[in-house]
Amino acid sequence: MASSVKTQLESGKPFEWKKVGLVFEPTIPGFTHGSHPCAIHFKDDIFVVTFTCRDANRRSHVFLSYALVTDGKMILMGEPKLALSPGPTGYFDCDGVISVCLIAHEGRTYLYYVGWQNLPEGLWICDTGRATLDPENLTLTKDFPGPVLGRDKMNPLFAAATAFYIDGNVWHTWYNSGVKWERRENGWHHHYGIHHAQSADGINWVCDPGMCIPFADEYEYAFGRPSVFYSEGLYAMWFAHRATKEIDTYRIGFASSFDGLKWERNDSVSGIDVSTVGWDSQMICYPYVFQHRGCMYMLYNGNNYGATGFGLAVME
Repeated sequence: MASSVKTQLESGKPFEWKKVGLVFEPTIPGFTHGSHPCAIHFKDDIFVVTFTCRDANRRSHVFLSYALVTDGKMILMGEPKLALSPGPTGYFDCDGVISVCLIAHEGRTYLYYVGWQNLPEGLWICDTGRATLDPENLTLTKDFPGPVLGRDKMNPLFAAATAFYIDGNVWHTWYNSGVKWERRENGWHHHYGIHHAQSADGINWVCDPGMCIPFADEYEYAFGRPSVFYSEGLYAMWFAHRATKEIDTYRIGFASSFDGLKWERNDSVSGIDVSTVGWDSQMICYPYVFQHRGCMYMLYNGNNYGATGFGLAVME
């Protein structure tokens, strides 16, 4: 039940995520990966699922599929459909589009996506676009040619929003903003962290200064795709983070908040980690948490940023 999130957190014990296994393996001709999965309820036990695949030129595209969610399992229905492709040359999303969050509001469903643009010397920019979902026809239409949240006076490097929650007339997003690029012996190295912004319409945003969650130590340098679930006055966030002194690949951490602004981090209760062997044995990242019929689900990626597809875990 959703109420168990707060209860479980108050107990001090780790959340009990049970891994169900792979939901999608990359088998679409001409594409690799199956990263950044997200889902939203359509009707009955049917959801719309979005995820991101890469073409032969490593450009990301967004695919849609129906999925049956029942009895603690998710089964994709039919062949995934290509729904969103990179924009024209020079646009903020010309080198790739990445699905990050689906949210419903006043009879419409929106997909927020990250638009990718490559720069010289291996640097890049990724800002936030929005598209409208037609769940009946499994199509996406970009709302604007440019980003709804991107580089500005508060975000000099990039602004990639991945988690959203609407409280009355106030939209909240938790997004990754670039902190700095650092030149190392093997090239440029990125640093970015989770920030917060508010909006009255989901389009024009006011960004708060500073990171919501500080880096744990001198070794940690990046947070990947936070997912926020709200219940009983509590915001629960699962997020990917890297790295430690011994490990450079992503793991999934956890933080909680009563106002969505001040967060208490406690990775020890996240409840999910890499497997001993298999598709998620080297890395675990990009969580997406949702609820259906009293059951909590998490979609997530494993090794090599989704090269092995995406899987499902269920909270026990």
